[in-house]
Amino acid sequence: MGVARLLLCCLLLEDHNLDFGLAVSNNVRDLHSVPYATNEALNENGIWPRAQLHPVQFRSNREKFINSYTVPDLPGFTGPIDNVTVASGREAILSCTVRKLGNYQVAWLRDEDRTVLSIGQRIVTHSGRFFISVENKIKNQTKWRKEEETTWRLHIRMLKEADKGCYMCQLNTKPMLSQLVCVDVLVAPDILTSGTSEGEVSVSEGENATLACKASGRPSPRVLWRREKNKNILVRGLHEQLERVDSLSGERLELNRVDRRQMGAYLCIASNEVPPAVSKRVYLRVNFSPSATVPNQLLGSPLGTDVALVCLIEAYPRTINFWIRNGQVIMNSGKYEYREVKHPEEEWKTTIELKIKGLEKTDLGEYTCSATSSMGSADATLGVYEIERATLPTQPTSSTWKRLGKTKAKQLAQITTQNHVYYQLSTPAMQKSTSRLVYNRQTTTTMDPRVPLTRDNAYKNDDYVNSQNSARTMLELHRVVLVLWIINVALFLHIL
Repeated sequence: MGVARLLLCCLLLEDHNLDFGLAVSNNVRDLHSVPYATNEALNENGIWPRAQLHPVQFRSNREKFINSYTVPDLPGFTGPIDNVTVASGREAILSCTVRKLGNYQVAWLRDEDRTVLSIGQRIVTHSGRFFISVENKIKNQTKWRKEEETTWRLHIRMLKEADKGCYMCQLNTKPMLSQLVCVDVLVAPDILTSGTSEGEVSVSEGENATLACKASGRPSPRVLWRREKNKNILVRGLHEQLERVDSLSGERLELNRVDRRQMGAYLCIASNEVPPAVSKRVYLRVNFSPSATVPNQLLGSPLGTDVALVCLIEAYPRTINFWIRNGQVIMNSGKYEYREVKHPEEEWKTTIELKIKGLEKTDLGEYTCSATSSMGSADATLGVYEIERATLPTQPTSSTWKRLGKTKAKQLAQITTQNHVYYQLSTPAMQKSTSRLVYNRQTTTTMDPRVPLTRDNAYKNDDYVNSQNSARTMLELHRVVLVLWIINVALFLHIL
């Protein structure tokens, strides 16, 4: 009977050892997921009591044993590692927390090519951008047990797009334990040379123009087109009219039937979630043949004054401009002063001005402004003529008329008649002249005195005189009116 009991105990012990071995082998690959034995399960010597490892218990419920006990000396991970997303140029930190590390080592590897980066705290790779930091913590410390947690951090400084991928935190246990963490690298936008327009794009007016801008980055950047100096972009809309817009999106800016007003600098701006945004400047040049216009085709001025001739030129490329008179090119001299002014905003516009100092009889005639470029030539002509200086007669007082004899009155009537005839014979071109006249170095505009001396005007002037001379008698007033009437009659007879 005793022998039978001894044999039964031996069989049960073998079954117990088999189950325990299976439990260890099945869980060593993922030790961090199996809980450790509780402190209550240990006796005063720190081992499991035999009574708690009763063979019947393991035979009836093997899974309960596997999930309740493990080898307390093997390390494990406290939990999964979170993936990280970092912008390029910054620092990425990968953390791996191990409990009960003991004498085992932690290594970091690049999962893609299994390149070893570090073993323990020693960096293996030659790159100076990698380094290791370690943080130790003690948790669940009791009388019989002390559980340590060690956090191993892999630092990647000045992160590059090539650093994107997964990294492995590995323990040198048998079998090996490891965890993966993946790094996603955000890349600031960049404008590529390939697929992007050059710094200048040149087309002829009326042709189509395409401005291209190819950008890269992670996430994919957005490309926006704007005009320099906050100008509006002109695009063809309905009925082929040019419409103004603030900006346009897309890697290609299409401009149909380009107009000279669309010439200028365009900015391609690429941006995403990673600052800073980048831009490229593309200058659109529109070539067209020159044109020349003059604001006034006839320019009148008295002799002895300074006269400015103005001509407006539109062309691109820029033209060679000059003034011509009698087939000869006019150069800067004491008599002539040439000036050329470029438009500050619209570079295809140029104003050329020729100033004639001290107008003389020999200066009268036609002047031609000419513009020449590789696209062609253009010219415009204007005429300069003489006008007499305007002189207005003064109103005589009654006492003055008393002192004047018939001869003086007749001469005054002739002077007034000459002025009246001049005003009547002036042409519309002369009357509309906007030439600048210079009197005593002061610039004025050409006068347009077309109001002849009439009876109504005489009365008005007479009333003004009477208001200033209230002491005059009514008799003197009638005499003045009579004299003015005689002058008007004389003017009328002279005209006839």
